[in-house]
Amino acid sequence: MSGFWESNLGEVTGSAADAFAKSFTHIPDKTMALAKIESFMNAEYQGNKYISIDWVLTDGDFKGSKVNQKLKVFGDPNSKDSDKTRHRALNMLKLIYQLYNVKPKHAGDPTDQDLMIFIGKVAGIQIRETEPNAEGRQYNWVSEIHDAKGFKCETGINIVVKHTHVDHSVDALDSALNRQANKKIEPEDDIPF
Repeated sequence: MSGFWESNLGEVTGSAADAFAKSFTHIPDKTMALAKIESFMNAEYQGNKYISIDWVLTDGDFKGSKVNQKLKVFGDPNSKDSDKTRHRALNMLKLIYQLYNVKPKHAGDPTDQDLMIFIGKVAGIQIRETEPNAEGRQYNWVSEIHDAKGFKCETGINIVVKHTHVDHSVDALDSALNRQANKKIEPEDDIPF
């Protein structure tokens, strides 16, 4: 085949693996994967400054997925212990500098220009899941960064949400059969098979 059936990404196989879209709402807890830094810059949200790192997974079950890492090197007034949060973030940033044998050019706050040196660098990362928030949403975050050399990738396990309150009252038991009890069901004659 030529023309229409040619793809810039390689052979068009028609296989399920190549045809079906992968849809991941989040990456399972404790997944270990190699990842490349796509962006590394200063950011701010609701007045809180931090350093934002976007990692793109380069292998494993979630290859191509992105995970954001926030280094709260300026503290976090919303945390229980802002000094502890800042201390951990500063240590993570220093670990990144050491991992790639980079020395800061000055003692001041890192600028976006200073951080650009890390774009494209590869490391092994561990990805964690948050507990569900009030809306039931979970998010991924990077908990560990390791040297890519000899790093072993593995897929983690999704956190299971456990509900602690179950209403067993008669009023709460509203099954599909009860909701449909008054509807008359007629068989359809135009079944397509």
